[in-house]
Amino acid sequence: MKDEKSIRKNFNVIDSDFLVCSVDKGEIGFAPQEIWSPSPSVEHRTKPYKVPRELEVGIRSTREVSAKFSPPPFAVIIKGKDRKIFVGICAEKNWHLWNFAFFKATRTDISVRIDLEGHSNPDDVAKHVNLVIVYGYNGESDHHLLSRGLNLTYPDGGIHPQGKIPSWWLMPIYCGYGDQVGIMFEFEGGKGPECRALAYCIQGLYERWINILDEENIPFGTIIIDAGWSSGGNWVPNKIQWPDLRGFIDRQHKKGRKVLLWIATWFTEGIPDEWCIFAGDRKLVVDPENYSYILFLRENVHRLLSPEKGCYNADGFKIDQLSYVPTEREPIGGEHFGRPVILGNQHDRIEHKGLLWGCELLYKLQKEIYSAAKNAKKDCLITSSTVHPYFHDTFDMVRLHDAGVILPETDVLTAMKARSDLAKAALPSHPIDSDNWVHSYYEKWLDFTMKSYSIGVPCIFYAERFVCFRPVPKVLPIKKKDLRLIAQSWKKYIRNL
Repeated sequence: MKDEKSIRKNFNVIDSDFLVCSVDKGEIGFAPQEIWSPSPSVEHRTKPYKVPRELEVGIRSTREVSAKFSPPPFAVIIKGKDRKIFVGICAEKNWHLWNFAFFKATRTDISVRIDLEGHSNPDDVAKHVNLVIVYGYNGESDHHLLSRGLNLTYPDGGIHPQGKIPSWWLMPIYCGYGDQVGIMFEFEGGKGPECRALAYCIQGLYERWINILDEENIPFGTIIIDAGWSSGGNWVPNKIQWPDLRGFIDRQHKKGRKVLLWIATWFTEGIPDEWCIFAGDRKLVVDPENYSYILFLRENVHRLLSPEKGCYNADGFKIDQLSYVPTEREPIGGEHFGRPVILGNQHDRIEHKGLLWGCELLYKLQKEIYSAAKNAKKDCLITSSTVHPYFHDTFDMVRLHDAGVILPETDVLTAMKARSDLAKAALPSHPIDSDNWVHSYYEKWLDFTMKSYSIGVPCIFYAERFVCFRPVPKVLPIKKKDLRLIAQSWKKYIRNL
């Protein structure tokens, strides 16, 4: 095995907000020419940028680093003539106390700034954070170097917390969100915000869509009941829309299928003020450091997953809305999806009395959900759009998240493969949910859905209606012959499991 050539450097305190570390071309042995982000841009760009350039990497997507992961690794690849290095931030446990970091490369040096937002003592944090530089081998790919760098900085990232993965986790997935949006567009003429689709998360409709897929022999093994089945904060089923959630789940179990429930982190609907984080008089998000809230969360998770009488016997969660993590940089919050609190740059300072901030707040919240879920049902499946190896023990499966901006020239499979490659480099033992929230171009969606098993567990969002946002909102019927094509493709995937 080749020797790992690496450098570790300490960060310096600039003021109450920032830690900074820099290296010049003499230290690294070459002049930087390009900087590459392993997380693609909003437009799915995967090519490196010419220097001078600064990339903002955050727990919330930025324009140039926007694969919708919360967070991606805080790392880039710097390239020179026939040379390249991994440059990443490494922190000890409990010290990932930031939301955003800035990687700047010029022809003469590389600098990295960590924004603590004034919520942590910079002198304390600096003792527990390093900049790590790992040298690439001749001919080594960017993703291989990324993987080596992340493994060196976070060696536990390659370990799956479950140990042996249950076989059902790898079965294809049906998520009803696309159909929810499709029927909303159909009935409402494409008018109104996307969040109106929550009103169409209805038990009878899910049974209808599942029957359509069954008629065309789509071989899916997991169902995700998406946003709208419950209130935002306390995850209590809407009895009008889901009159018999336990019965629905039990019937799917008899068919050999599993059922996941969409849950959103951070939302405050039904949560007392004293369990929440505020900016002035504006309630933003729940507080993962409030012990009363954590007890409440644990009880909720048990009730949803346990097979006990009076519980719902679900098989896991699709965790979403991770990027609502408290931040002074344009904070957001809200009661539920579609009802956001957006404060912008001018706002009262966030009132948070706990010890944690940034990534550590998200880690604690996700870890609490994960631990409570495993206590209720050991083989349950928790999916999340997190690809930082520090988070390896807080969820089971990486969800590649919404495809986002799709242009006429976008190849969806290539765009999503870039995310999958990042996930595999950061968390090689975690399976991947390829996701399927692809819209606007029916043929692109069909092509991706038939081939998505090449990058992860295949998933389908549409059984009845396809959603077109461009050029004008409309829906297209899903052709039965196309469902049969998907079925044929997925059966090949299942035979190879």
